Amino acid sequence: MKIIGITGGIGTGKSTVAEILRERGWTVYSSDETAREIMKNDAAVRQEIASTFGEAAADRQVLAGLVFGPTPKHDEARAALERIVHPRVMEAHMQQIEKHRAEGSPLIAIESALLFEVGLEEGFDYIVVVDAPEELQVRRAASRSTLSEDAVRARIAVQMPMEEKRRGADFVIDNKGTLDDLRKAVDVVALVLETLPEADE
Repeated sequence: MKIIGITGGIGTGKSTVAEILRERGWTVYSSDETAREIMKNDAAVRQEIASTFGEAAADRQVLAGLVFGPTPKHDEARAALERIVHPRVMEAHMQQIEKHRAEGSPLIAIESALLFEVGLEEGFDYIVVVDAPEELQVRRAASRSTLSEDAVRARIAVQMPMEEKRRGADFVIDNKGTLDDLRKAVDVVALVLETLPEADE
């Protein structure tokens, strides 16, 4: 079974790529969605977050304000949150992968913004990076959320530079055009990935 990683920066369109692949029939899991579900439903995780950041951190916007920003304190808080949530996300994904492997699925994809940052690249057969110009990232992310453009830029600043992500990719999708352009690019990459062997074959 091939395991495909999909990553990119905030506002590059990686979630849209994941949705296009789902429409194509792929099984695609989102690390962000898995993390949100765990933070909402896992009582032990909620308690650990409250103990680390205070009861107010049950509000996602309050927690975001603590972990996204330019200061060393923000960096420490973000690392602490990742230490709490990330192992549970990885455990959930491993269970999903093993389930599909047992069912004989030919392919599974995982969309993860932090794929390279947390050193997961060796776990994938192929990695797709979705990229876009920074100004376009900022406009997209601000328009679809409650974040200001400055808040989006703060998040971009703490992510791995896109150029570095591109260097680690097997495929790069440049998402700077229309949705139709993106669909065409995704279809080409998907077709190639469907025909490639597992990376260790």
